[in-house]
Amino acid sequence: MKAEENIRFRTDSVNMLNLVLRYRKLLFMVCAAAIIISAAVSLLVKPLFRSTVVLYPTTNVVETQSLFGLQAEATPLFGDETATEKVLQILKSDHIKKYLVTRYDLMEHYGISQSARYRYTMLDMRMKKYIVSRKTQYNSIEISVLDSDPELAAKIANDIARNVDTVFNKIVKDAGIKAYKAIEKSYAEQLIIVRSLEDSLKMIQSSDRIPGIPAKIRAGSANSSWAAATGEYSPQLLRMINMFESENENLSDIRSRLTAARILSEQDLPYIHVINEAQVSEKKALPRRTLIVLVSSLSSALLMIFILALYEMFKRGGD
Repeated sequence: MKAEENIRFRTDSVNMLNLVLRYRKLLFMVCAAAIIISAAVSLLVKPLFRSTVVLYPTTNVVETQSLFGLQAEATPLFGDETATEKVLQILKSDHIKKYLVTRYDLMEHYGISQSARYRYTMLDMRMKKYIVSRKTQYNSIEISVLDSDPELAAKIANDIARNVDTVFNKIVKDAGIKAYKAIEKSYAEQLIIVRSLEDSLKMIQSSDRIPGIPAKIRAGSANSSWAAATGEYSPQLLRMINMFESENENLSDIRSRLTAARILSEQDLPYIHVINEAQVSEKKALPRRTLIVLVSSLSSALLMIFILALYEMFKRGGD
């Protein structure tokens, strides 16, 4: 009776070990079959090679925003977090995606049929799987490309890095052109106001016969104080002069912004600095056959143990 109780299955470690020992031959055969099958399957999987580019954004990424907002007083030469996030956004943009799809015919390269119902969704999933951009702990950017062709993987990775400047300059130029048109309109309107005030001052000077005002107006000295020189003249003239100085200052500010927008609409600047270019990989990155075989054999063994445990429980219940 005691002998029968000892062979009954219980969930403690001693009886689990007894279960494994009792069915060790079966478990061995299952593990061996799993190793052979997983090894054979892993050999059928096409190997993938990884090429990686490491780059830093330059200070131009941050300095570009001076047209549209205040710039930080101290901008680090490398590793600025804001600049890194901006470049990452460019890398994930449709500009880069469309360029790669057209340049390397990725639809055909990834084996996606043109007649497939969800071909663009499939293409997007493949690109997200095989082309990855991420921020490192040092605020640099790593572009990693997996492909069955090691030379193509390196070529795509380097091409992505080169096109960051192209896309960034295009975006900045487009923004500069739009800003230039808007500021140019403001400048023309402000110029009309300034010239109108200048003409009014000339009329007042002509009627009051006040010497020296036109010369100062022509000089455009917005910072000079005329109060001391014109204190004896009418309040209307003083108000006109103060208004002219204020509007002339506004015109000067708009002119500065107009110049900045024009420069942005014309310039080509480097926005990244490549630290490590992608090299043609000599060793495959995936699949990791040893890991596949190990995981498959362990999973098969655990599944078999679970099945045997259930078998023992039902057997005991039947008895």
